[in-house]
Amino acid sequence: MAAACRLLDAGSQVTLVEKRPYLGGRAFSFTDPATGQEVDNGQHIFLGCCVYYIDFLKRLGAFEQARLQPKMRAPVLSPSRGAGLLSAAPLPKPLHLLPSFLSYRLLGFKDKALALYALVKIALTDRTRPALAQESFGGWLRRHRQTRRSIDNFWNLIVKPCVNDDVDDVTAAMAIMVFQEGLLRTRGGSRIGYARVGLSKLMGDAAQEYIEARQGRILGGRTAVSLQSDGRRISGALLSDGSAVRGDAYVSALPWNELASILGPELEGQPFFQPMKGLKAAPIVNVHLWYDRQVMDEEFIALVDSPLQWVFNKTAILGRDDSGEQWVTISLSAAFEYVDKPKKALEDSFVAAMAEAFPRARDAKVKRVLVVKQNRATFRCVAGSERLRPTAKTPVENLFLAGDWTDTGWPSTMEGAVRSGDAAAEAVAGSFPP
Repeated sequence: MAAACRLLDAGSQVTLVEKRPYLGGRAFSFTDPATGQEVDNGQHIFLGCCVYYIDFLKRLGAFEQARLQPKMRAPVLSPSRGAGLLSAAPLPKPLHLLPSFLSYRLLGFKDKALALYALVKIALTDRTRPALAQESFGGWLRRHRQTRRSIDNFWNLIVKPCVNDDVDDVTAAMAIMVFQEGLLRTRGGSRIGYARVGLSKLMGDAAQEYIEARQGRILGGRTAVSLQSDGRRISGALLSDGSAVRGDAYVSALPWNELASILGPELEGQPFFQPMKGLKAAPIVNVHLWYDRQVMDEEFIALVDSPLQWVFNKTAILGRDDSGEQWVTISLSAAFEYVDKPKKALEDSFVAAMAEAFPRARDAKVKRVLVVKQNRATFRCVAGSERLRPTAKTPVENLFLAGDWTDTGWPSTMEGAVRSGDAAAEAVAGSFPP
């Protein structure tokens, strides 16, 4: 979507092929047949540092349907130890986080002192150093004297939802990037944003209107099955309905694990396309619960000392009046231990976890449970993954790549996806000047 919109703005004629009948890729919503409500395939958030994504929403005229906090405010709850709060104060960066960090109840004095030392080191670190792309962030944290308590109650609290992996698996380079860009570089970078409508309405519908209003063509419900090529140049893309599309330039936004299937032997064997096959995927699981009464007050809350990670009050976020009922979404990142479990087992486990964390949930009736699993939600930023991510420009003179898994410098996020689309559009423009 980002590549198509940017190319249209540059005056190109664009045909967008999408295998689903709607746009959005891995950020979409659907109607739950039991409740009639529009449910996102996963709870997506963005941060104030996601400037490309924010600009994309504004370009589509959709930003007003999202909320971005005026300043960072992230409540944290431990069912056994009480509540804490991470927030930004009106101080120069990076001191804007210091007051709430010092009063953060879920870390002891020693934990805080050592964590502040590590944050200073992060602020001063050149994250492009090759060694940091081979070391896990957990290893880096332990080298810098971080305690198990600070890892569980602070570092992983931020890393896991941002990168969809544990600190012991994600590279130090990528985790340091998250803290530098999200928390330390600007006062507003850590502000949390989210959609106040379904993701399909926020982005997919808005992008379709934007594209069609500029005479772009959308071919929905069709899949690209192969690229016609002589190994140096693409001459056409064959679609699942037997038709073909032809143009001067071709941008593929397929996931890395699907791209090889359309390249054909002339292209697939080229060295440029080999490394991406080594990328790995991480799952996300969302558990949606509809209660017969209000069980939480915050729009969202992070949890520690609990199988719950982040819980979102969808009733409040969407501004709905459900006559006292409440819909909450439990978002589970790096959900390796949950993705293969039966949905009934997950339902029982997380209804119980909610009752432990939120006293009002103990007497509430659960009217509906919906479990949504995304087995390949994101690519993994593990050791060696950076060298597996290709650039937008390929050795094929008119083939370009987009997708959050390409070499954006960001993890698998909506921000990374938009950055990749813009990079692909820029590469097209550079290869085909007006």
